[in-house]
Amino acid sequence: MNDTQFNSSYASLIKQFLCIKAASYCEKTIITYRRVLKGFDSYLETNRSHSISKDTIDGWIQTLHGADSTVSHAVGTIRRFTEYLVQSGIPAYVPAVPKIRDSYMPHIFTDEEIAHIIEIADSYPSGGNNTVPHIRAMLPMIIRISLCCGLRLSEVINLKKRNFNASDGALVLEIAKDNKQRIVPMHESLSILLQKYCIVMGVIGQPDAWLFPGKDDSAHISLKTVDNRFRLILREVNISRPDKKYERGACFHCLRHTFVQRSFVQLKEMGISVDNSIPYLSIYLGHSNLRQTERYMKFTTDMFLDEFQKFAAFSGDVFPEVCYENE
Repeated sequence: MNDTQFNSSYASLIKQFLCIKAASYCEKTIITYRRVLKGFDSYLETNRSHSISKDTIDGWIQTLHGADSTVSHAVGTIRRFTEYLVQSGIPAYVPAVPKIRDSYMPHIFTDEEIAHIIEIADSYPSGGNNTVPHIRAMLPMIIRISLCCGLRLSEVINLKKRNFNASDGALVLEIAKDNKQRIVPMHESLSILLQKYCIVMGVIGQPDAWLFPGKDDSAHISLKTVDNRFRLILREVNISRPDKKYERGACFHCLRHTFVQRSFVQLKEMGISVDNSIPYLSIYLGHSNLRQTERYMKFTTDMFLDEFQKFAAFSGDVFPEVCYENE
Protein backbone atom coordinates (compact mmCIF):
# COMPACT_ATOMS: atom_id res chain seq x y z
CA MET A 1 0.00 0.00 0.00
CA ASN A 2 1.57 3.31 -1.03
CA ASP A 3 1.62 5.98 1.68
CA THR A 4 2.27 9.03 -0.51
CA GLN A 5 0.61 12.04 1.09
CA PHE A 6 -1.19 14.67 -0.97
CA ASN A 7 -2.04 17.87 0.87
CA SER A 8 -3.40 20.41 -1.63
CA SER A 9 -7.06 21.21 -2.19
CA TYR A 10 -6.96 18.63 -5.02
CA ALA A 11 -5.58 15.82 -2.83
CA SER A 12 -8.72 13.66 -2.86
CA LEU A 13 -9.15 14.09 -6.62
CA ILE A 14 -5.54 13.09 -7.23
CA LYS A 15 -6.06 9.93 -5.18
CA GLN A 16 -9.22 9.12 -7.13
CA PHE A 17 -7.40 9.64 -10.41
CA LEU A 18 -4.53 7.33 -9.37
CA CYS A 19 -6.99 4.70 -8.17
CA ILE A 20 -8.78 4.69 -11.53
CA LYS A 21 -5.55 4.50 -13.52
CA ALA A 22 -4.16 1.73 -11.30
CA ALA A 23 -6.94 -0.54 -12.56
CA SER A 24 -5.61 -0.50 -16.12
CA TYR A 25 -2.01 0.78 -16.01
CA CYS A 26 1.11 -1.12 -14.95
CA GLU A 27 2.72 -0.41 -11.58
CA LYS A 28 5.74 1.29 -13.18
CA THR A 29 3.46 3.85 -14.88
CA ILE A 30 1.51 4.45 -11.67
CA ILE A 31 4.75 5.06 -9.77
CA THR A 32 5.71 7.69 -12.34
CA TYR A 33 2.24 9.28 -12.21
CA ARG A 34 2.36 9.35 -8.41
CA ARG A 35 5.79 11.02 -8.38
CA VAL A 36 4.77 13.75 -10.86
CA LEU A 37 1.44 14.38 -9.13
CA LYS A 38 3.18 14.62 -5.76
CA GLY A 39 5.35 17.43 -7.12
CA PHE A 40 2.33 19.12 -8.68
CA ASP A 41 0.38 18.75 -5.42
CA SER A 42 3.25 20.34 -3.45
CA TYR A 43 3.31 23.26 -5.91
CA LEU A 44 -0.44 23.81 -5.47
CA GLU A 45 -0.14 23.64 -1.68
CA THR A 46 2.87 26.00 -1.54
CA ASN A 47 1.15 28.56 -3.74
CA ARG A 48 -2.23 28.06 -2.06
CA SER A 49 -3.83 27.39 -5.42
CA HIS A 50 -7.49 26.44 -5.32
CA SER A 51 -7.94 26.36 -9.08
CA ILE A 52 -5.88 24.97 -11.94
CA SER A 53 -5.64 27.85 -14.40
CA LYS A 54 -3.24 28.43 -17.27
CA ASP A 55 -1.12 30.63 -15.02
CA THR A 56 -0.98 27.85 -12.43
CA ILE A 57 0.14 25.28 -14.99
CA ASP A 58 2.68 27.65 -16.57
CA GLY A 59 4.10 28.47 -13.14
CA TRP A 60 4.47 24.80 -12.28
CA ILE A 61 6.17 24.03 -15.59
CA GLN A 62 8.77 26.69 -14.81
CA THR A 63 9.80 24.64 -11.77
CA LEU A 64 10.57 21.53 -13.84
CA HIS A 65 14.15 20.59 -14.59
CA GLY A 66 15.76 17.96 -16.76
CA ALA A 67 15.81 16.88 -20.37
CA ASP A 68 13.04 17.80 -22.80
CA SER A 69 11.63 14.28 -22.56
CA THR A 70 11.43 14.50 -18.75
CA VAL A 71 9.50 17.78 -18.88
CA SER A 72 7.25 16.54 -21.68
CA HIS A 73 6.35 13.34 -19.81
CA ALA A 74 5.60 15.30 -16.62
CA VAL A 75 3.30 17.72 -18.48
CA GLY A 76 1.67 14.72 -20.15
CA THR A 77 0.80 13.29 -16.74
CA ILE A 78 -0.78 16.56 -15.59
CA ARG A 79 -2.65 16.79 -18.88
CA ARG A 80 -4.25 13.42 -18.18
CA PHE A 81 -5.16 14.52 -14.66
CA THR A 82 -6.73 17.80 -15.82
CA GLU A 83 -8.64 15.94 -18.54
CA TYR A 84 -10.02 13.72 -15.80
CA LEU A 85 -11.09 16.81 -13.86
CA VAL A 86 -12.85 18.32 -16.88
CA GLN A 87 -14.62 15.02 -17.60
CA SER A 88 -15.76 15.03 -13.97
CA GLY A 89 -17.27 18.50 -14.40
CA ILE A 90 -14.48 20.33 -12.54
CA PRO A 91 -13.03 23.37 -14.33
CA ALA A 92 -9.32 23.04 -15.12
CA TYR A 93 -6.86 24.18 -17.75
CA VAL A 94 -5.67 21.30 -19.93
CA PRO A 95 -2.07 22.01 -21.03
CA ALA A 96 -0.59 21.13 -24.38
CA VAL A 97 2.32 18.72 -24.15
CA PRO A 98 5.60 20.16 -25.48
CA LYS A 99 7.20 18.18 -28.26
CA ILE A 100 10.29 16.21 -27.40
CA ARG A 101 13.49 17.31 -29.07
CA ASP A 102 15.90 14.40 -29.33
CA SER A 103 19.07 16.09 -28.13
CA TYR A 104 21.02 12.95 -27.31
CA MET A 105 24.17 12.51 -29.39
CA PRO A 106 25.99 9.21 -28.84
CA HIS A 107 29.74 8.77 -28.80
CA ILE A 108 30.81 6.68 -31.78
CA PHE A 109 33.95 4.77 -30.87
CA THR A 110 36.82 4.94 -33.35
CA ASP A 111 38.70 1.82 -34.43
CA GLU A 112 41.59 2.92 -32.23
CA GLU A 113 39.33 3.40 -29.21
CA ILE A 114 37.68 0.02 -29.76
CA ALA A 115 41.06 -1.71 -29.96
CA HIS A 116 42.14 0.00 -26.74
CA ILE A 117 38.87 -0.89 -24.97
CA ILE A 118 39.23 -4.57 -25.95
CA GLU A 119 42.88 -4.59 -24.88
CA ILE A 120 42.07 -3.21 -21.43
CA ALA A 121 39.05 -5.52 -21.01
CA ASP A 122 41.18 -8.56 -21.88
CA SER A 123 43.69 -7.61 -19.20
CA TYR A 124 41.12 -6.65 -16.58
CA PRO A 125 42.49 -7.49 -13.10
CA SER A 126 41.01 -10.57 -11.45
CA GLY A 127 41.74 -9.56 -7.86
CA GLY A 128 41.29 -6.37 -5.89
CA ASN A 129 37.75 -5.16 -5.37
CA ASN A 130 36.10 -7.57 -7.81
CA THR A 131 33.07 -8.90 -5.94
CA VAL A 132 31.75 -10.83 -8.95
CA PRO A 133 33.53 -14.11 -9.72
CA HIS A 134 34.78 -14.55 -13.29
CA ILE A 135 34.39 -10.81 -14.07
CA ARG A 136 37.73 -10.96 -15.87
CA ALA A 137 36.38 -13.58 -18.29
CA MET A 138 32.89 -12.11 -18.59
CA LEU A 139 33.65 -8.46 -19.28
CA PRO A 140 35.56 -8.96 -22.58
CA MET A 141 32.85 -11.32 -23.84
CA ILE A 142 30.00 -8.99 -22.90
CA ILE A 143 31.71 -6.08 -24.68
CA ARG A 144 32.42 -8.14 -27.81
CA ILE A 145 28.83 -9.41 -28.09
CA SER A 146 27.36 -5.93 -27.75
CA LEU A 147 29.83 -4.40 -30.18
CA CYS A 148 29.64 -7.16 -32.80
CA CYS A 149 25.90 -7.91 -32.56
CA GLY A 150 24.49 -4.53 -31.54
CA LEU A 151 22.73 -5.97 -28.49
CA ARG A 152 21.52 -3.88 -25.59
CA LEU A 153 23.35 -4.57 -22.34
CA SER A 154 20.16 -5.94 -20.77
CA GLU A 155 19.84 -8.41 -23.66
CA VAL A 156 23.43 -9.61 -23.24
CA ILE A 157 23.34 -10.25 -19.50
CA ASN A 158 19.98 -12.06 -19.79
CA LEU A 159 21.50 -14.73 -22.02
CA LYS A 160 21.49 -18.33 -20.84
CA LYS A 161 23.33 -21.26 -22.38
CA ARG A 162 20.17 -22.37 -24.19
CA ASN A 163 20.10 -19.00 -25.98
CA PHE A 164 23.39 -19.76 -27.73
CA ASN A 165 23.19 -22.15 -30.67
CA ALA A 166 26.82 -22.98 -31.42
CA SER A 167 26.01 -25.06 -34.50
CA ASP A 168 24.13 -22.20 -36.15
CA GLY A 169 26.28 -19.46 -34.69
CA ALA A 170 23.28 -17.51 -33.49
CA LEU A 171 21.79 -16.07 -30.32
CA VAL A 172 18.09 -16.50 -29.55
CA LEU A 173 16.83 -13.60 -27.46
CA GLU A 174 13.83 -14.73 -25.44
CA ILE A 175 13.27 -11.54 -23.46
CA ALA A 176 14.08 -8.57 -25.66
CA LYS A 177 12.66 -5.05 -25.62
CA ASP A 178 8.87 -4.95 -26.20
CA ASN A 179 8.80 -8.65 -25.19
CA LYS A 180 9.76 -9.79 -28.67
CA GLN A 181 11.83 -12.88 -29.41
CA ARG A 182 14.43 -12.57 -32.14
CA ILE A 183 17.36 -14.48 -33.59
CA VAL A 184 20.70 -12.68 -33.87
CA PRO A 185 23.31 -14.27 -36.20
CA MET A 186 26.95 -13.91 -35.19
CA HIS A 187 30.20 -13.88 -37.11
CA GLU A 188 31.89 -17.28 -37.06
CA SER A 189 34.87 -15.96 -35.12
CA LEU A 190 32.63 -14.60 -32.36
CA SER A 191 30.65 -17.83 -32.22
CA ILE A 192 33.85 -19.86 -31.79
CA LEU A 193 35.05 -17.50 -29.08
CA LEU A 194 31.73 -17.74 -27.22
CA GLN A 195 31.85 -21.54 -27.44
CA LYS A 196 35.32 -21.52 -25.83
CA TYR A 197 34.01 -19.14 -23.18
CA CYS A 198 31.17 -21.57 -22.36
CA ILE A 199 33.71 -24.35 -21.89
CA VAL A 200 35.82 -22.21 -19.55
CA MET A 201 32.70 -21.19 -17.56
CA GLY A 202 31.61 -24.84 -17.29
CA VAL A 203 28.11 -24.29 -18.68
CA ILE A 204 28.24 -26.84 -21.49
CA GLY A 205 25.29 -29.19 -21.00
CA GLN A 206 23.56 -26.75 -18.64
CA PRO A 207 20.87 -25.00 -20.74
CA ASP A 208 19.50 -22.95 -17.82
CA ALA A 209 22.87 -21.64 -16.68
CA TRP A 210 23.48 -17.90 -16.96
CA LEU A 211 26.23 -17.06 -19.43
CA PHE A 212 27.15 -14.09 -17.27
CA PRO A 213 26.34 -14.93 -13.63
CA GLY A 214 26.50 -12.46 -10.76
CA LYS A 215 27.89 -13.08 -7.29
CA ASP A 216 26.43 -16.58 -7.49
CA ASP A 217 24.71 -18.72 -10.12
CA SER A 218 21.19 -17.74 -9.06
CA ALA A 219 21.12 -14.51 -11.07
CA HIS A 220 22.93 -12.77 -13.91
CA ILE A 221 25.45 -10.01 -13.42
CA SER A 222 23.81 -6.64 -12.83
CA LEU A 223 23.57 -3.78 -15.30
CA LYS A 224 25.17 -1.46 -12.76
CA THR A 225 28.20 -3.71 -12.29
CA VAL A 226 28.94 -3.93 -16.00
CA ASP A 227 28.26 -0.24 -16.55
CA ASN A 228 30.60 0.76 -13.71
CA ARG A 229 33.38 -1.51 -14.97
CA PHE A 230 32.97 -0.16 -18.48
CA ARG A 231 33.25 3.42 -17.24
CA LEU A 232 36.52 2.52 -15.54
CA ILE A 233 37.77 1.18 -18.86
CA LEU A 234 36.71 4.38 -20.64
CA ARG A 235 38.62 6.37 -18.05
CA GLU A 236 41.77 4.41 -18.89
CA VAL A 237 41.15 4.97 -22.60
CA ASN A 238 40.88 8.67 -21.71
CA ILE A 239 37.37 9.09 -23.06
CA SER A 240 35.72 11.69 -20.85
CA ARG A 241 32.10 12.74 -20.39
CA PRO A 242 31.00 15.88 -22.31
CA ASP A 243 30.44 19.25 -20.70
CA LYS A 244 27.17 19.85 -22.55
CA LYS A 245 24.02 19.49 -20.49
CA TYR A 246 21.88 16.38 -21.05
CA GLU A 247 24.47 14.66 -23.25
CA ARG A 248 25.07 11.17 -21.94
CA GLY A 249 28.55 10.99 -23.39
CA ALA A 250 30.47 7.76 -23.87
CA CYS A 251 28.78 4.82 -22.16
CA PHE A 252 28.11 1.13 -22.74
CA HIS A 253 25.06 1.81 -24.92
CA CYS A 254 27.31 3.65 -27.36
CA LEU A 255 28.66 0.24 -28.40
CA ARG A 256 25.23 -0.39 -29.95
CA HIS A 257 25.33 2.96 -31.73
CA THR A 258 28.84 2.16 -32.96
CA PHE A 259 27.60 -1.19 -34.30
CA VAL A 260 24.87 0.58 -36.28
CA GLN A 261 27.30 3.15 -37.70
CA ARG A 262 29.76 0.45 -38.74
CA SER A 263 26.92 -1.55 -40.28
CA PHE A 264 25.88 1.44 -42.40
CA VAL A 265 29.46 1.81 -43.60
CA GLN A 266 29.77 -1.88 -44.44
CA LEU A 267 26.43 -1.98 -46.26
CA LYS A 268 27.35 1.17 -48.16
CA GLU A 269 30.60 -0.45 -49.30
CA MET A 270 28.55 -3.46 -50.47
CA GLY A 271 26.48 -1.14 -52.64
CA ILE A 272 23.39 -1.19 -50.47
CA SER A 273 21.89 2.27 -49.93
CA VAL A 274 20.98 3.54 -46.50
CA ASP A 275 17.23 3.67 -47.18
CA ASN A 276 17.30 0.04 -48.37
CA SER A 277 19.33 -1.15 -45.38
CA ILE A 278 17.15 0.51 -42.75
CA PRO A 279 14.37 -2.16 -42.72
CA TYR A 280 16.88 -4.99 -42.34
CA LEU A 281 18.80 -3.26 -39.56
CA SER A 282 15.52 -2.42 -37.84
CA ILE A 283 14.63 -6.11 -37.63
CA TYR A 284 18.15 -7.12 -36.57
CA LEU A 285 18.23 -4.49 -33.81
CA GLY A 286 14.83 -5.55 -32.50
CA HIS A 287 13.11 -2.23 -33.15
CA SER A 288 9.33 -2.21 -33.23
CA ASN A 289 9.20 0.43 -35.98
CA LEU A 290 11.42 2.38 -38.36
CA ARG A 291 11.17 5.50 -36.21
CA GLN A 292 13.36 3.85 -33.58
CA THR A 293 15.98 2.95 -36.17
CA GLU A 294 15.84 6.44 -37.65
CA ARG A 295 17.18 7.83 -34.35
CA TYR A 296 20.40 5.92 -34.96
CA MET A 297 20.91 7.80 -38.23
CA LYS A 298 21.70 11.24 -36.83
CA PHE A 299 25.42 10.52 -36.80
CA THR A 300 25.42 9.34 -40.43
CA THR A 301 24.31 12.67 -41.88
CA ASP A 302 27.81 13.87 -42.74
CA MET A 303 28.83 10.47 -44.09
CA PHE A 304 25.78 9.80 -46.27
CA LEU A 305 24.20 13.21 -46.81
CA ASP A 306 22.29 12.35 -50.00
CA GLU A 307 20.94 9.08 -48.65
CA PHE A 308 19.98 10.66 -45.34
CA GLN A 309 18.04 13.43 -47.06
CA LYS A 310 16.20 10.89 -49.20
CA PHE A 311 15.27 8.80 -46.17
CA ALA A 312 14.27 11.89 -44.19
CA ALA A 313 11.92 12.90 -47.02
CA PHE A 314 10.49 9.38 -47.08
CA SER A 315 10.11 9.08 -43.30
CA GLY A 316 8.48 12.49 -43.10
CA ASP A 317 5.41 11.01 -44.76
CA VAL A 318 5.57 7.73 -42.86
CA PHE A 319 6.03 9.28 -39.39
CA PRO A 320 3.55 12.14 -38.85
CA GLU A 321 4.15 14.56 -35.99
CA VAL A 322 2.29 13.45 -32.87
CA CYS A 323 2.03 14.76 -29.35
CA TYR A 324 3.17 12.71 -26.40
CA GLU A 325 -0.32 11.83 -25.27
CA ASN A 326 -1.05 10.08 -28.57
CA GLU A 327 2.01 7.83 -28.50
